[in-house]
Amino acid sequence: MLKLLRALSPRDELIIVVGGAFGYSIVGSILIAFTNKPGAPLFSGSDFKRLLVEELIVLVVLTTFLRIRGWTVERIGLGPSLRETLLGLGLALIIIFTHMAVWIVAAGTSSHALAAGQNFNFVEGTIEPAVVIAVSIVNPIFEELFLCGYLVTALKDRAGPRTAINISVGIRLLCHLYQGIVGVIFIVPFGLILTYWYAREGRLWPLIVAHVVFDFFPLLAYASN
Repeated sequence: MLKLLRALSPRDELIIVVGGAFGYSIVGSILIAFTNKPGAPLFSGSDFKRLLVEELIVLVVLTTFLRIRGWTVERIGLGPSLRETLLGLGLALIIIFTHMAVWIVAAGTSSHALAAGQNFNFVEGTIEPAVVIAVSIVNPIFEELFLCGYLVTALKDRAGPRTAINISVGIRLLCHLYQGIVGVIFIVPFGLILTYWYAREGRLWPLIVAHVVFDFFPLLAYASN
């Protein structure tokens, strides 16, 4: 079995990892985008528990698969440090100011975007604090590991950095289409900044730190007492 897995082509590996990590999310995101009513909540507390379990299972399975295939933490540039944590916080600040600028332009020029922002309803009810913390750690690791650490690294040398960045951001966007125009306005700058930085620097920890910021603080507003 191990010999068979090691013998897979890079293309087969890519299909397995990307399909396993994001195939279900993309399909679900597109379905919600077409069926969800404006203003209806996108998630409940139980949805986050399910997301946490699903991502942990897929994370274990796919990282085991990649280890068998010869991938290492050194290859994807994962090495937590104080410097890289500060870099991650700096990236988060850049994303905040970029998103503010994009939103001001979008809301000022499109009544549809403004209405979408006013009616945006992310979570119904509350989320247990432990779930907020767990999701804010696991989800950033999951998404940045596979969207940047794996995908950009796998594609950069074969297809070039630009193609790698565009494919990574495109998959990230498809996974968040359920958020509608509000999600697009945030996810595109968010994805471009993080993915471009990773393609240039090859360091993953700052991306995870920045992503934690944008998962934890919004979810904290829904945490139950």
